[in-house]
Amino acid sequence: MTWDGGIRLPGHTFQALASRHGGRVVTGADRAPVRIVPVERAQSGDLAPLLSRRHVKAARDAAARGAWLLVEASLESALGVAAAANALWLHEHATWAMAELLDEALVADAPPVIGEGCSIARTAILGPRVVLGARVSIGAGAVIGHPGFGWAFGAGGAVRAIPQLGGVVIDDDVAIGPLSTVDAGTLSPTRIRRGAKLDAHVHVGHNGDIGEGTLIAAQSGFAGSVTIGRGVLVGGQTGIADHIVVGDGARIAAKSGVIGDVPAGATVAGYPAVPRVRWLRALARIYRGLERL
Repeated sequence: MTWDGGIRLPGHTFQALASRHGGRVVTGADRAPVRIVPVERAQSGDLAPLLSRRHVKAARDAAARGAWLLVEASLESALGVAAAANALWLHEHATWAMAELLDEALVADAPPVIGEGCSIARTAILGPRVVLGARVSIGAGAVIGHPGFGWAFGAGGAVRAIPQLGGVVIDDDVAIGPLSTVDAGTLSPTRIRRGAKLDAHVHVGHNGDIGEGTLIAAQSGFAGSVTIGRGVLVGGQTGIADHIVVGDGARIAAKSGVIGDVPAGATVAGYPAVPRVRWLRALARIYRGLERL
């Protein structure tokens, strides 16, 4: 498995894919993508899904590298004309179409790869396409590589699961506590980087990236596509919303609810999480007000 991920496809043309899965091919009907790749990493000839406005710039950059795009129809105007020069497939329910493509993907259920000196509890579960580095420890009841919590919405309100085929990569010297879960990525691996330590009951959602040397206390949860930098300290029972980026060396107090990016070196607390000093001042004002009642 390569770090840029990518799921192999049977090689049907865009026109054939649209005929089977719906949508409209704007350009490149005769192009035949052989793999589907996250938009941030897509190269020439790759099919990259654009499913959210937050990734429009990345999609433009991918198109400039020669990637071909599957785009949520509502994002066509935001994407711009230039990105359609290579190949563009518009779909009213692009996430649903991506899920159907992944049903046809050429991916084997490869067994886990375990590095030297690992300690894995007998009751831990390692799913397919999980790769462990050296000296990784995994506690009792932990589940690594289970499909993430990803759902697609289709016509008439239909709901279906999105296949999560990217697996999990855990680097050297990582510790994962009992009853923790690390979900498989969708198109590329969920990543726990060298020396990170996860306490018990920690959940890392699909496509997450936990930085080197980061320490995460018990009962913390990270939604999908969260990126945590190096040397971050996360207090217990913290919750972090999807697609959030936490910078290197940040500190997050216990029970915080993080719904926005956290700069490198910052210390935040509360819900929604704000700079810790601001949070403490706000609490002081509340308590003074209560004393006057």
